[in-house]
Amino acid sequence: MNAQTKGNPQLGLRLGLPFGATARYFFSDANAVEGIAGVYSGTFTVTGLYERHFDLSPQTTEGLGWFIGGGAHLGSRKTDGNMKFIAGVDGIGGMDYTFPSLPLNLSLDWKPAIHFNTSSDLTDFALSVRYTFGR
Repeated sequence: MNAQTKGNPQLGLRLGLPFGATARYFFSDANAVEGIAGVYSGTFTVTGLYERHFDLSPQTTEGLGWFIGGGAHLGSRKTDGNMKFIAGVDGIGGMDYTFPSLPLNLSLDWKPAIHFNTSSDLTDFALSVRYTFGR
């Protein structure tokens, strides 16, 4: 059985780049959508991602898994005192742990962002801490 459960939304904080809020919803045990609203270095972005999750519980610890996915973002960046609209595509990959007896999820990920009209952010790493509703 997958560590995540279909229909249980997760809401929490993303600690890293970008810093902000994260919300994730599993529409099947292995497929999820995630939204991130975050800030860093004069930049604000809203990101939407599709994620495919893989359970490692049979080989390791219950609740442990990994994921990979991609999506897109929109936002603004302050450069030389001017606000500039930014848009681009994102990848995401990482490890995920859902506590078997607590409504808590932790994930560590790498989320490179390629902006269409400004310098890209390829070194965005973060730890996300989420509360899982309905567990």
